[in-house]
Amino acid sequence: MLDDDRDALAEGKRLLLVIEDDTTFAGIVCELSRELGFQCIVAGTAQEAIDLARDYRPSAIVLDIGLPDQSGLTVLDRLKHQEETRHIPIHVISGSDQSQTALALGAIGFLEKPAPREQLAEVLAGLQEKLASRMRRVLIVEDDEVQRDAVGELLGSQDVETVGVGTAAECLEELRDGQYDCMVLDLSLPDASGFTLLETLSEEGEAPLPPVIVYTGRDLSAEEEQRLRRYSSSIIIKGAKSPERLLDEVSLFLHRVVSELPPEQRQMIEKARHRDAALEGKRILIVEDDVRNVYSLTSVLEPRGALTRIARNGQEALDALAEAEGDPDKQIDLVLMDVMMPVMDGLTAARAIRDNSQWTKLPIVMLTAKAMPDDQQKCIDAGANDYMAKPIDVDKLLSLVRVWMPR
Repeated sequence: MLDDDRDALAEGKRLLLVIEDDTTFAGIVCELSRELGFQCIVAGTAQEAIDLARDYRPSAIVLDIGLPDQSGLTVLDRLKHQEETRHIPIHVISGSDQSQTALALGAIGFLEKPAPREQLAEVLAGLQEKLASRMRRVLIVEDDEVQRDAVGELLGSQDVETVGVGTAAECLEELRDGQYDCMVLDLSLPDASGFTLLETLSEEGEAPLPPVIVYTGRDLSAEEEQRLRRYSSSIIIKGAKSPERLLDEVSLFLHRVVSELPPEQRQMIEKARHRDAALEGKRILIVEDDVRNVYSLTSVLEPRGALTRIARNGQEALDALAEAEGDPDKQIDLVLMDVMMPVMDGLTAARAIRDNSQWTKLPIVMLTAKAMPDDQQKCIDAGANDYMAKPIDVDKLLSLVRVWMPR
């Protein structure tokens, strides 16, 4: 156990939570953070990290993805879905490049290990700078003046300044000259499409792009969505519920404390929370022979916008996937698979799924009855992306589904 500052915390000094199971690396980050004026506490597991974040409310967090008890991405997702912790800036440092997922889940930045000391110092200095600046700036790129003003009205407040532009050229100019914390982009611009603009920005820009939220009235094809996902943190189709979602997403990327927002903005965010953007319209195959478990899973997922399909054993799961193959309206996005089932168990089914070249990328989350370490290893060896022990913890389940849901 690394010696951290939890027993000697001073009032008024910023606190950094380091979530890292490698004590040597955690020690280096801790030592550097103290040099930059932070106090430091360390968590070595996902569960300890969630507990410490709730109890100590740190000013900022540095997070490793490879934790012993579950993926650091689920920690990121859970912290970003709890009102008390969602505003805390989290910088992910990891040995595997999962930067796109981490940034879409609300991380402020991503650094790949092994990370030299100078780069770590830059990350920590960046966190200090972020905490020091109170004013946030949002760039709204929308050619319709009425819409542009409406979005500015929706997002602006005492500590959020919005700047609106109507063309791709003006957007490029603004990003060259000004510092922005977030950008809201409509795809139909008079001088270029939003797609080309994003591609130009990612190729040209010396500085990293701020988080981009695509806010469009167009229905996107799967191919267009795929293309946008490379550069944007979130895609929102304009409609009846979209202003609430836009406000919710922007406040996440601006690291705003929900309880400090103006009352009407707070109410809109609460409304947006009842559905889940990552699950909306996604098809989840639940492979489970116990009716009670099927009921508890569907009653968590369906109210949040997911579409569920049930299979009672591994063979039925393979049949369901084969039937959905080639039909975009039936395509399965993620599989929740029990391990112990009649006819064909979950491990055998997971191996069969991975043996089919069509399904190599299909996310599989296994549900195990026992939290035995060798059970978990068997799940990963069979081809599962992740696992979860029963009884089901709702927050943990939702985090796993959001983390692995194809973006």
